[in-house]
Amino acid sequence: MVFKDGNDMELSDKDIRLFSRRAALAGAAGALALAGTGLTGCSVGGAGTGAASTASNELTDEQKKLHKQILATYDVEKQAAIKDQLDADYAAGSFDDTAPFVKADPLGTDTLSCYVRFATADPVTVSYKVAERKKAGDAPKVAAFSRTPRGGDTPAIEHEFKVIGLIPNHKNKVTLTCTAQDGTSRTSTFTIKTPALKGEEEERLAVTAGESNTPLADGLFAILGNDSSKLDFMYLYDNAGQIRGEVPIIGYRSHRLLFSGDGSMIMSISTTKMAQINAIGQVVNVWSTGDYELHHDYAFDDDGNLLVLASHAGSEADLDVDRAAAKKDKDDRVNVEDLIIKVDITTGAISLVVDLGDIFPNLKASAKVASDGDLDWIHINTIQWLGGGTVLLSSRETSTVIKLTDIYGTPTVDWLMDSPEFWAGSGFEDKLLQAQGDFSLNAGQHSVTYLPNDETTTTGRYQVLLYDNNFGAAESYPKFDWGKLGAAVVTDYSKGTHSFGRIFTVDETARTYELVDQIAVPFSGYVSSAQRVGDSNSMLVASGQAKTFTEYDRYGLPIATYEMEAEKYIYRVYKYEL
Repeated sequence: MVFKDGNDMELSDKDIRLFSRRAALAGAAGALALAGTGLTGCSVGGAGTGAASTASNELTDEQKKLHKQILATYDVEKQAAIKDQLDADYAAGSFDDTAPFVKADPLGTDTLSCYVRFATADPVTVSYKVAERKKAGDAPKVAAFSRTPRGGDTPAIEHEFKVIGLIPNHKNKVTLTCTAQDGTSRTSTFTIKTPALKGEEEERLAVTAGESNTPLADGLFAILGNDSSKLDFMYLYDNAGQIRGEVPIIGYRSHRLLFSGDGSMIMSISTTKMAQINAIGQVVNVWSTGDYELHHDYAFDDDGNLLVLASHAGSEADLDVDRAAAKKDKDDRVNVEDLIIKVDITTGAISLVVDLGDIFPNLKASAKVASDGDLDWIHINTIQWLGGGTVLLSSRETSTVIKLTDIYGTPTVDWLMDSPEFWAGSGFEDKLLQAQGDFSLNAGQHSVTYLPNDETTTTGRYQVLLYDNNFGAAESYPKFDWGKLGAAVVTDYSKGTHSFGRIFTVDETARTYELVDQIAVPFSGYVSSAQRVGDSNSMLVASGQAKTFTEYDRYGLPIATYEMEAEKYIYRVYKYEL
């Protein structure tokens, strides 16, 4: 199978030149100041962390009942039994494209979907369209939604697929189009009633059109965590801001979506579980992280196994930890967000791959225990697999991007992208890339993405895209002057006005990096994401604490901005072609 991270994009040198526009446009996004600094950032702590993680004391009786259903949804045996019943019900009838077998979300993995199955006498390809909803009272008009389902573009006589994009609490009319090999096509329709949304999210986001005329990229915006104290979901919205998917999870967040060659989607569903959902919506695998808690990110390695950022289990969710004692005794303190583990997708076996404390022991020893008793000394929030045992990591606590090689052998630091002042005396001074040009350095960055091009292998040059939170602060290193990262870096949360979507060119031969583009966005001291999207090389940037996300064109002009209500923040927003 071919495994793909849905956030991986390739960029040619030509594309980079077209996209590149210096910081001259950086002020275009406007300022947005946020009040209050009580947020714990993107740590795991608080409600919604464990396998049965929703804060049940805050749920209504109806929500508690629904949470039990969600727990059952991620029981692989129960999912198999539902599929067996679907197969039996289908076999008991005679279904064709004029009268298909249809069930509303029978597997419970997407409120706004239905299962469809039928046979045709001749090999055909299949597509579908969910009809528009006309404006009625306070309910706005909803545009039609069209898709070709997984496998629908290959002529066949047996057809089994999932329809997505249904309108909530509505009797949806779905048109099937079957196209024969001679090019002739025929249509038929069916209706399916959907329930109201199970969560408290908005059906329609507020959308503001930008000044760019560039079309929005195809795909759906995936809201990957809002850390609610209520039920937890992954939400999917279309370019008009209309909700098109509501995927329940056990708790915490889904940090990104990974896709395998068979159409399956893999994501986290709690701090201790990863799930694989196949193309028809069936949960076919659930992997436990064993003695570890996952956080923030994961990626496929070359064999399709999962590399997961992790902490030792109980590091933040375990209420029995004596944090007062942990503050006094460094040997007993709780270390968090400093491990990489591997999940073998075939056997489910869990193994520790990298303990960053082994690589940076002196840095870890110098760190201050946080006020909650944890030693959050490096706080890795992104992992990108570059192939051949090599990864890029983002360390929020040190404001450093790290490249490691040979992680399955002897993990070795290849380079560091950060302030020479921070790493002075560390023994890693020779690993620092040299900044080319005059710019403030990253501060607390998130969502680092590796962007190779066709010549990367021979030239050693590639791009690194990231969300620069532009907030210099770390409880672990209170004596360091984070203002040394540059004049633009915010060190007082209450004075933050802008964060940035940034692209750097890394030259491994010259051991340098250069800022080639940045877009100023609403300030978010923690969380947030940036992603390259679409054929036109647009950039999707989500400012999590500002609860907004914007798709920008290659010149840094906004195409459209979306605002979302959220209890705390929106963790990440990535766009996927689903």
